[in-house]
Amino acid sequence: MKPIDATYLQQLIDAQGAALKLYARQWSRAPEDAVQEALIELMKQTTLPNDPIAWLYTTVRRRAINMERADSRRRKHQTRAGQELESWFIPAENDDDDAVDCERMLGQLAEQDREIVVARIWGDLSFAQIANLVSLPLSTVHRRYQQALLTLKQSIDQTQNPEANDGSKQPQS
Repeated sequence: MKPIDATYLQQLIDAQGAALKLYARQWSRAPEDAVQEALIELMKQTTLPNDPIAWLYTTVRRRAINMERADSRRRKHQTRAGQELESWFIPAENDDDDAVDCERMLGQLAEQDREIVVARIWGDLSFAQIANLVSLPLSTVHRRYQQALLTLKQSIDQTQNPEANDGSKQPQS
């Protein structure tokens, strides 16, 4: 037995390529990839298999099934991750309203300010670490953090006492 040469490989592709692709389509959404991987694996063989066509069909089938399993796992993982992103917080049993309020208030911050606040409060990163993370000077990070906290405080105050901030309340004499 000798290793496969380029001429024989081209003959296999010309004769069996379309059929292998159709065969792989039974198991995979990317049949071309399964066929290509099988052909690469055939080229890596030090000796030509006894029945290269049967070997290719077996390898294409195995590759297509494995690729579809991996794709299915990835889709499940992405779906789960997407569902988790719907809410930034996993609320405790009785804290559902607090988590929603906190999420809403954080959502009102500018993206970089929110990143700084979350990294500092929940990530417990130092201002120096955050400055490196967001590629800003340390003083800018500290200033933006303080401003974001002030914005959050004002939002909390409005939530807790909406009449005091709407300008309709009359001063007492």
